[in-house]
Amino acid sequence: MKRPLEDSADYVIVGTGAGGATAARVLSATGASVIMVEEGPSLAPHERSRGLLDAMGESMRDLATVTTSSPAPLPLLLGRCVGGSTAINSGIIWRLPEAVRAAWASMHGMHELLEPAALERVFGTLETELEVSEVSDDVLGGNGLLMKVASDALGLPGRAMRRNAKRCVGNARCLQGCPEGARQSMDSSYIPRALHQGARLHALCRASRVVLDGTRATCVQGETLDPVTRAVTGRFEMHARRAVIVAASAIYTPLLLWRSGLRRGVGDDYQAHPGAAVVGRFDRQVGMGFGATQAYEVPLPERGVKLESIALPPELLATRLPGAGEEWQRDLRRLDYFAQFCAVVRMGAHGSVRPGLWGGPKVRYEPLPDDLRRLKESVALLVRMMFAAGAVEVYPGVASVPERMTHPEQAELIVADHVRRNDFHLMASHHFATAKVGLDPAHSALSPELQVRGVSGLYVMDASALPTNLGVNPQHTIMAVAWRAAERLANMQRPSLRAA
Repeated sequence: MKRPLEDSADYVIVGTGAGGATAARVLSATGASVIMVEEGPSLAPHERSRGLLDAMGESMRDLATVTTSSPAPLPLLLGRCVGGSTAINSGIIWRLPEAVRAAWASMHGMHELLEPAALERVFGTLETELEVSEVSDDVLGGNGLLMKVASDALGLPGRAMRRNAKRCVGNARCLQGCPEGARQSMDSSYIPRALHQGARLHALCRASRVVLDGTRATCVQGETLDPVTRAVTGRFEMHARRAVIVAASAIYTPLLLWRSGLRRGVGDDYQAHPGAAVVGRFDRQVGMGFGATQAYEVPLPERGVKLESIALPPELLATRLPGAGEEWQRDLRRLDYFAQFCAVVRMGAHGSVRPGLWGGPKVRYEPLPDDLRRLKESVALLVRMMFAAGAVEVYPGVASVPERMTHPEQAELIVADHVRRNDFHLMASHHFATAKVGLDPAHSALSPELQVRGVSGLYVMDASALPTNLGVNPQHTIMAVAWRAAERLANMQRPSLRAA
């Protein structure tokens, strides 16, 4: 039998997204040895496919087909490549809202990780190192500009987004991986930095379990994968002298912990930010193919929603158009005349994640009645915004109302009682709380230091650890929490590292 691939280091990190890459950047800077394990491939900007489906196959989990288990499945977007979801998102940067920070500190025991002065320091460092800046006018693009026009017309608090893409040239291809390497996703920033500091990366290695020696995590085992077919080619064992850090996403971290026999509080409290989109047709060219993929936003925290402009590649935009046959083909000929806005809702629903068939996740999640109300109101607002920006026709994407709206008053149809959850095409790219930190051992998988309860040397540093959803894009918060947890871990073990 072929011998497994073996390596050892002070720290073994599973996952190279926002949390895992940040932990690697912090720990490797201390002089500690670090191994990063990633199921997906390592793709340089010039190696990424330009075709949408090929790019999705390379970088997204199961070609973006992971969904909830429900009569109306909700797609869950997840990255599976070096850089994780940061490699395929729009790089939107939001600091942790103060109200959420205070609640996590007081109710979930995170006061030391989220101490204000330390958090300010970390956010400042992240923003400097990752070139965070406001989207400039020259890459706002037609789609973003129309949302600005709409928010100004309706008196909404719109603003250009802050992104980790200061050098963006407006290719509108974030979802396929930035072809210029301009967005400072983890594959372009902290992973190369960690490697320069001495860390090692094992891509195409799928972790299957964390090995425990008594009550201590000592090793990560899994399978090596073929770079083309993703078929299993062998086994690997990565040995950790100090700690194992799991950062495999809020969907796959709980699966890895379950397979490792760690189930208390794991996968029990899945939360998300589902969203829906509205398309508008204009009598002039919009130019959705130019500009930042997401450039402008309208945060409405009092309503539990954030509205965003979102540009789509032509292949995806075509699927959002109503009609069939000649009618649909007519719209295809004027793809450059469309804009798209979306609403991301901070829902109160709680679900679960469990191992499903063939090793994949079984995710149960269903919006609550109040979530549906906020969703309906926000989609109706998007319709009114489209008309305020000058749309001649709006496609709400809601099954039980007219598929083509021609007057802003028709937006009220969306909030009617007969409109149900199954009438909406929802999608979620923000996932939370499936191995959350907390004070109560009976209802939280992690201690306030992000250590798995009852197991020494095992930590979770991704969105799984966050105790609730937060209403804004979570990448910046995930990174800040991982940074604080990693530097505290390094400080606790510094004497033993010196001795080693």
